[in-house]
Amino acid sequence: MKWKPLIFIGIALVAITAIFLFLRDDSDPPLGSSNKPYLVPAPLETSMDLLDDPNADGWPTEALAEEAKQQLKGLGKLILNPGKINGESLREFVTDTVSFHSLEATNSKPVYSDSTLQIVRMPDQPAETKRQGLAKFESALRNLGAPLVGGTDLRFAPKVFRVQQDDDSFTTQQYIALSGITENGVIEQHATWRTRWIKKDDDSPPLLTSIEVSKIEQVNSHTPGRTLFSDCTQSVLGSADSFEKQIGRGYGHWLRSTQDTQYFFWLGNPGMALGDVNGDGLDDLYLCQEDGLPNLLYVQNPDGTLRDESDEAGVNWLESSRSALLVDLDNDGDQDLAVAMMGGIVLAANQGDGQFKYQTLLPTADDLMSMSAADYDDDGLLDLYVCTYYQNNSDGPQSRSSGVVGGDFVYHDSNSGGPNSLFKNEGALNFRNVTAETGLDQNNLRWSLAASWEDYDGDGDQDLYVANDFGRNNLFRNDGGKFVDVAAQSGVEDSASGMAVTWGDYNRDGNMDVYVSNMFSAAGNRITFQEQFKPDASPEVRKRLQRFARGSTLMKASGNGSFGDVSEAAGVAMARWAWGTSFADLNNDGWQDIVVANGNITGEDPGDL
Repeated sequence: MKWKPLIFIGIALVAITAIFLFLRDDSDPPLGSSNKPYLVPAPLETSMDLLDDPNADGWPTEALAEEAKQQLKGLGKLILNPGKINGESLREFVTDTVSFHSLEATNSKPVYSDSTLQIVRMPDQPAETKRQGLAKFESALRNLGAPLVGGTDLRFAPKVFRVQQDDDSFTTQQYIALSGITENGVIEQHATWRTRWIKKDDDSPPLLTSIEVSKIEQVNSHTPGRTLFSDCTQSVLGSADSFEKQIGRGYGHWLRSTQDTQYFFWLGNPGMALGDVNGDGLDDLYLCQEDGLPNLLYVQNPDGTLRDESDEAGVNWLESSRSALLVDLDNDGDQDLAVAMMGGIVLAANQGDGQFKYQTLLPTADDLMSMSAADYDDDGLLDLYVCTYYQNNSDGPQSRSSGVVGGDFVYHDSNSGGPNSLFKNEGALNFRNVTAETGLDQNNLRWSLAASWEDYDGDGDQDLYVANDFGRNNLFRNDGGKFVDVAAQSGVEDSASGMAVTWGDYNRDGNMDVYVSNMFSAAGNRITFQEQFKPDASPEVRKRLQRFARGSTLMKASGNGSFGDVSEAAGVAMARWAWGTSFADLNNDGWQDIVVANGNITGEDPGDL
């Protein structure tokens, strides 16, 4: 293989020559010829308007959806400023003969009320209850926005998720969110609007001619001038130097500086763990960070503030970390630390006072995502399960900008991800990989993001649900320490871009139900229902891809091992671009509520997710 060095030398010479050519000044004599200067070819520049033109791409319905969205946003500005509503301003958005349902949840009894919250829902309205005319519509808009007058943090957000084009008009469906903080508390309304638009032959914006309103839900909080929860990050963490120098700078700052560009950098959501590391009865916080930034251990003070003891505790590792657990792995009564890093799980034993001693590294696939702990074999020791996303690349770390886009990648039913792993705890922080011998190597390459343990069948051992981003989800039934994937027969595969999973008995019937947070995509909902979308695909594939964009899933347990999808009936499907989730009784009424962390990296572009 003596020719390899020659290739490398050739590549180096080409690179050096290219750099030299770029650095030459225009006044320098031409290279290689006295007559023709060397010109470095530049790629043709194409404007983003041309690259992102749905009409040119064969998707005129997408252009119509964007026009409707902009018109609704303009209408929303008037709703939030009722004093500017008049016939002249409205004619920019609606016809003189606009017809509409009631926009408010009027004459409806509260479906829930306590000292903090009141929730009102209005049933769907029959067609004959629609009103008509510009003057009546003006009055309806004024009434809708009136309770928010003088409020702060006012928002009106339309989310267009369906569009249908007709000969001389088009119809859109959208979720409408209206909210603000008033002197009486927070007012938040959600509704579904079905709107019909007429569009003239010129380039003027479409005009709204009809609104059908359904699924109105309004929440009023009895928290004058503030939200139900308050951001206390600054007051709790602000005194730590690491807050100002690292966390306080924000993700945008580190995105321009980090070298962690192969795997997790674009998601920007490393994990964290809560636990009492020093035995003082107060929960402490361990925070993972990206490659090059130290992981942080914040210990809680009696006044609720946190102090940084990362260095003193010996856990300020610089490797790219994805997930952490503070759990007692050696049964000595204190919280040990497990951290999922790129390529392995680091275990550190708690010395009993919040100081940690590095114990070992459990080798895994590279692209770890999250960990969960449970005693799967009932031997009294906590075992570890870790989820993996990408497969290892034999040529080195692969970029997240490739591998999921283009090619033969199967979005709705992929089996080309990295392998998950189960590690059996054999005492004294010694672990053994038992993935294959327990049966957890089946259906194990599905781009996993999260997993959760629960004895859903009540037989005394811990079963495992795995939420997968691109493959079908898994429900591994534990049969005496051996696992069988029963997701298909139990009705819980939910191939829908699973991000996280949580168990809870939401209806208090004694059976554990499961909620999976998925990605809701308005664009996906619009496009997958168009005739030109994958016309050659089978109905099953089209249905799977439509489901891929619908949103999150609540699956109700029947008690006999099967589950039913009750997401729409329970009103929990539309959780937006959902990530982490958990059942939690937020108002101490004995019923399990659902908390969902949603969104994506945001920046200066208001169109960003």
